[in-house]
Amino acid sequence: MTRGVNFAVNKGNDILKGDRYIMKRRIIMGMVAILITQGIATLSPIQTYSATVSTGTVKARSGFVRSAATAQSAVSFCVSSGDEVAILSEEKGKDGNTWYRIAVGTSVGYIRSDLVSKTKKSMTVSDLLVKNSQANSSANTKAAPTTAQTGTTTAQTAVSSAVGSGTVKGTYVRMRKNATLNSGVVTYLNTGDVVNILAEGKASDGQVWYQVRKGDQTGFVRSDLINKTASASTTATTAQTNVIAQSATTAGTATPGVVKTVEPGAGVVKGTNVRIRSVAGTTGEIIGTVSTGSGLKLLGVEKAPDREWIKIEATVDGKTVSGYIARDYVTVTKEVKEVTQTTQTIVSSDSSGTTTTTAQTTGKTVSDSGGADTGPATGQASIKGVGVRVRQAPVEGSIVCQLSSGHPLTVNKETSGSDNYTWYQVSFSYLGSEREGYVRSDLVTLAESEENVAPLGDEEFEKSIAEYPDGYKNSLRALHAKHPKWKFEAVDTGLEWQSALTAESSVGKNLVSKNSIASWKSTAPQAYNQATNQWYTFDGGSWASASPELIAYYMDPRNFLNESGIYMFEKLDFSDTQTTASVSKMLTGTFMSGEVTDTDGTTFNYAEKFREVGEATGVSPYLLAGRALQEMGIKGNSQSCSGKVAGHEGYFNFFNIGAYAYSGRSATINGLIYATGSDDDYLRPWNTRARSIYGGGKYLAEKYVSKGQNTLYFQKFNVVNRENTLYSHQYMSNIQAASSESSRLQLAYLGDDEVLKFRIPYYRNMPETLCAKPVSDSNPNTYLASLSISGGELKPAFSGVTDKYTVTVDPGQETVEIKATAVCSSSSVGGVGTYPIQPGENTLYVGCKAQNGTIKAYTITVYR
Repeated sequence: MTRGVNFAVNKGNDILKGDRYIMKRRIIMGMVAILITQGIATLSPIQTYSATVSTGTVKARSGFVRSAATAQSAVSFCVSSGDEVAILSEEKGKDGNTWYRIAVGTSVGYIRSDLVSKTKKSMTVSDLLVKNSQANSSANTKAAPTTAQTGTTTAQTAVSSAVGSGTVKGTYVRMRKNATLNSGVVTYLNTGDVVNILAEGKASDGQVWYQVRKGDQTGFVRSDLINKTASASTTATTAQTNVIAQSATTAGTATPGVVKTVEPGAGVVKGTNVRIRSVAGTTGEIIGTVSTGSGLKLLGVEKAPDREWIKIEATVDGKTVSGYIARDYVTVTKEVKEVTQTTQTIVSSDSSGTTTTTAQTTGKTVSDSGGADTGPATGQASIKGVGVRVRQAPVEGSIVCQLSSGHPLTVNKETSGSDNYTWYQVSFSYLGSEREGYVRSDLVTLAESEENVAPLGDEEFEKSIAEYPDGYKNSLRALHAKHPKWKFEAVDTGLEWQSALTAESSVGKNLVSKNSIASWKSTAPQAYNQATNQWYTFDGGSWASASPELIAYYMDPRNFLNESGIYMFEKLDFSDTQTTASVSKMLTGTFMSGEVTDTDGTTFNYAEKFREVGEATGVSPYLLAGRALQEMGIKGNSQSCSGKVAGHEGYFNFFNIGAYAYSGRSATINGLIYATGSDDDYLRPWNTRARSIYGGGKYLAEKYVSKGQNTLYFQKFNVVNRENTLYSHQYMSNIQAASSESSRLQLAYLGDDEVLKFRIPYYRNMPETLCAKPVSDSNPNTYLASLSISGGELKPAFSGVTDKYTVTVDPGQETVEIKATAVCSSSSVGGVGTYPIQPGENTLYVGCKAQNGTIKAYTITVYR
């Protein structure tokens, strides 16, 4: 006889029955031991048991969790400040750091111990957030022994390890990694989705949460978003039923239920090296690749924030692999069918007290999972317009804040407003905190899939560019004719052209090489010393302030609506279509064209590293590679990437973050001082090349791309990110940087016809014609070096800056002689010579004409 079977559970209190209680405690502690040593959760039923285990809280603002205990291993997922983690083990890495192996939700990986505050507290098994992809895979029902008691039978029912099941109520309900609203999202659920409830309990926020499983994904959902149905038969759950003792078998109670099964579909791959991931979404581990024509078994469809994913089975290297492929890369030949069966569970008992359970199917319905999506729009999106109001509720809700073009959003669901508009319920980051609210749908641009977007017909295309000023349209039509898959998003800055140009022309804001032609350099008094014919230098002495004419040329988007310039407007978010091979094309012939051995002894390939960092941070690897080349130089001549600067040996700053001249130090030195700092957010100190690329990439992602400055143009000219103040928070001061990087970015796409998206701004009251690029190298100096007049003294004393003078001569003096010389030998002086004067007031003029044709007039009033 098996000991310990007949003990009861009563609302969480053990009913002690000798060594049966001890056996149960041993079983539970064994479960905890397995969990701690293997990272696998054996989830409890309704009854939960406490065990003291190692836990921790993330203290860094954000941190990478890696696949192995080394900073060079791949990033598995990210955690944020305050996230609670289960610490499964601790080990010393090859880099000398102590690493924790942690579990968060369904994810397991390694994080440096200094990024986690270790605690030790009582936790229930259901609170331990560890991977549980294999547990609770089946539900077996059997009768348990019963004891007859004067016409009453107590039936012990042994069931699967799930507490029960439930159906989701609500659209796009988030299954989270932790039982907290601040936790990351595992997947999204919709009304009617059936889930297994693995455990339940009250979290620190006071809410009751269910730990649930759908398919092979496990996470946490608030209990008010789940309709709990009849319990599945659960291990160690006691169901007490009263059964009338009869001499013959009697029919039991019929309990209706719903069982959903999937009838597999079929499809083929379209695309080269299409990735199979372990879970739906780009954060999933890559477990294999397939290419065009490979056959697939389709098992279902899941929605991730970015797009739909199909659960598949495929043959890879002779082995069957199960995982997820983005729907964009699959041609469906046979749709997946969802079969819904209505069942009755009939419980019956005979006179011996034996209880039996019979399941009968009473009907079924079949639905296609691959039909047209009539559900609400969800996923990644951005604001369209200036000062768009986000409200607490549709139409008349209080204003949460105002956002402008390009500000990224996550659309969670849609609803109809009383104004007859569709409204999106959105979440977003603003001023360092996460917020939610409602925005009218026509003020939101939804992200599209990169692949297989049907080219627009002529009429549709004309509608898509109708918002642009007429001066844009012919160029866009020419690009559309060559690249019909390209998408152009009009960004209304809401700014007057002249006002924006004046702001950007502030001396020192935009720079050019001091050796540039004269017309490229500003002649404003703070930029050019007319008296010495010298330009003031900026940022270490190599740069001069750019002229308003040159700034207007680079700022006018119409000048770059061509095959090479258009990449200045390409969206810089990460995409699965961005390949290592394309990054390699960008790096060919540069100092980053191959592998490098880092200062910690590890070797990596630059193209692979940029691709890896791009995926981890959500930023285009093409931006990262192009930006590093722009900052370090094609041959890597910048000292910022040498690791050999005296006093800062072994430190790197590939993106020149914090690198500008001040306090008597050069830009390079200040950039390396920044690199030596300590900062968990951006992986400082940057004492390896890899850490500099990782940390700098994350900096770009968080400070610029996620703020709506997700094109080269918007990083050069901030005319969209009002959160960080317009015309400031600009990544580079080099006026030519965005154009130069655009040309490098083009190399990544040579020979490809991909779906690319461009965000192109326009301004109010732009010039009718394109702003021309200055070409003259003629000297602009209009100053006189000297000016004098016979018979009197100029008042005030002469200065090239002053252009108005007076002089008094004797009454008997009938003529005056004017003498003058120019500062610059290429300038000409007019108005010198001898002039007759009359009694009283006489006005004489002297002019200095610069080589470029500009004239400065000096006025002398002579009193005789």
